[in-house]
Amino acid sequence: MTMPDHQWIDQPGQLAQVVDALTSAPWVAIDTESNSMFVYRERMCLLQINAGGRLFVIDGLALAPEAPSNALDSLKSQFERRDRPLFLHGGEYDVAVFRRDFGITLQGVWDSQQAASLLGWEKTGYGAAVERICQVVLDKAWTQYDWSSRPIAPGALQYALDDVVYLPQVGAALQAEIESHDLVEEMQIACQAVAEASWSGGFDPAGFWRIKGVRELKPHSQSVLAALWVWRDQLARNANLPPGRLINNQLLFTLARIAPTNYGLLKKLGMRGWFMSEHGQALIDCVKGASADPASLPPRPRARDVAEHEEARETRLKDWRRSEAERRQVPLQVVLPARSLEYLKQHGVTDQEIPQLGAKRLRLYGDDLRRLCS
Repeated sequence: MTMPDHQWIDQPGQLAQVVDALTSAPWVAIDTESNSMFVYRERMCLLQINAGGRLFVIDGLALAPEAPSNALDSLKSQFERRDRPLFLHGGEYDVAVFRRDFGITLQGVWDSQQAASLLGWEKTGYGAAVERICQVVLDKAWTQYDWSSRPIAPGALQYALDDVVYLPQVGAALQAEIESHDLVEEMQIACQAVAEASWSGGFDPAGFWRIKGVRELKPHSQSVLAALWVWRDQLARNANLPPGRLINNQLLFTLARIAPTNYGLLKKLGMRGWFMSEHGQALIDCVKGASADPASLPPRPRARDVAEHEEARETRLKDWRRSEAERRQVPLQVVLPARSLEYLKQHGVTDQEIPQLGAKRLRLYGDDLRRLCS
């Protein structure tokens, strides 16, 4: 493939031309690339923009070396416009990054992956959508690329640009499909949910409870695991590396269960030589300290207690939803989105607005929902 014409933006003064293009564009398509697999403190490394056919690649690392939150302020009003579609595909992460890093709330979101899901496509990924609509097979060799690398490999840049080159065509085709299947309101509701996505990352001291098998560990082993969980995070923070790249969760679990107190045991457990050399003693000290003086564990996350009548209501709603979806030959979420189902399960039909239900579903199914929730 030939590299599409584009403008590389790495200086604040160059953003004016991006603003000009965004101002007159009838639609905009965007995508981002980050380095989350390679660092502790991830950054938006690239922002790809297709503004009505004009392509831009913004180098987030060069434009904002110290990650200032005002780096994209000049683009804020354009990204928060509601009068034109802002095409994304699987855009929850992009929305969250804009909100987290730049205080920008993306508006006019039209997420083509949501459209594919509502239409019942078996494969809803971007590559599958491009192949189905544009008859183009995208290169998948760059999915694990470190986007903080400079200079960016030509193939990686082509891959990044492809994410917005074909997105408008995919979006337009899916818009027509959504309209022809009378799913416009359902799509608006789904896209609004994407636009409201927020960042849920960051260190959670109770996160070790999510490691497989942790609840079967003996209490003293759970204390060791909790201590190692905090110790690994601090180590990763200092090295600016993802915690899992230092010690993966499976090995962390084994360390807690065995509680090694010498280098021989660490080696038998598969600890890498360089890691033992640099951090072995600190790891052993952490294990010994937690074993000798176990700290209070963070509370284990517990699911909300579900009343018996809620379980019965949920069963009725799910059975009805499945039957109605089969009758209409549509996906389950077209009939009743998961958030609507959860609300109805807990509260039934109330005077409050039911999340993600919408006027159309209420008109079609209001009587059924009242009956099922009574």
